Amino acid sequence: MRRTLLTGVATLLMVAATAGTALADSCANVSRAAPAGWTPATTYTAPLVQGGWVWLPSLTAVFGPTAQFPPFWGKITPGTADSVLLGAPGMNGNYTNGKTVSLLGVSAVCDQASQAFVVRQTDHGIQSGCE
Repeated sequence: MRRTLLTGVATLLMVAATAGTALADSCANVSRAAPAGWTPATTYTAPLVQGGWVWLPSLTAVFGPTAQFPPFWGKITPGTADSVLLGAPGMNGNYTNGKTVSLLGVSAVCDQASQAFVVRQTDHGIQSGCE
C-alpha cells in the first residue's frame, strides 16, 4: 500500500512539475472514490470539478489526451490561478493571502518545527505539499 501511495505521490509531483499552472496546487485526496463509472479509458470534454476538487485525469480536456494525470482528486485552492482557470467555487478568494498555493501551506502541518509536521499521517486521506 505504501509503495503504491509513494508511486502515486511521485507521479503527481512529476506531473505537477511539467503541467504548469493547472497543477500548482499540491493537495490530493487519495481516499476519495473515483467518479462513478470512471475507468482509465474514460475521456473528458471538460475538467470534472466537484466543489473545490478536480478529478485529475479530467485535466486531459485542458492539456490534451497525451497528458498523464494520476487517478485521484486534487484540491483547487481558492484564489489561485487554478481556481480561476477551472471556475471553481471561491475562485476569487484569498485563502493563504498569496503566501502559498498549497491548501495547508500556512498550517502547522507544513511548519517543520511543529509537532503536527512530525507526526502527520501520509498514507491515507488528504495529503498536502508545502510549497
